[in-house]
Amino acid sequence: ICKYALSNSITGAWFGSYYVNTPSWEKVPPHLQQLYRTTIDQSHHYRILWYWGGEARLRVHGEKMEQTALPPEEWNRVIEDGKEFWDEVAAESPRAARVVDIFKEYASDMEKAGYPYR
Repeated sequence: ICKYALSNSITGAWFGSYYVNTPSWEKVPPHLQQLYRTTIDQSHHYRILWYWGGEARLRVHGEKMEQTALPPEEWNRVIEDGKEFWDEVAAESPRAARVVDIFKEYASDMEKAGYPYR
């Protein structure tokens, strides 16, 4: 499907979030909510195994994808352009603004933490 694996990181981590529409979620029976949460937990577990085993191995020994990165000055433009997008999302509602603020704080923390987080 694609030839390259891009190593630039927007946040410094994969956080694997799942989102649901709250009014719709509240209509789901508790046992199905729990089932969904269990699948999320399993997804996180699989992702950790894949990240440390599969993806790392693919980066070192893989033949199908070439590891590449955008130059820092180009990648910084991507990040800056993304901020406008997140500001638009935040303007949608107070709840969206709270979520975006959390993302922004996380990104700021990762920037301050430096490599390999950002």
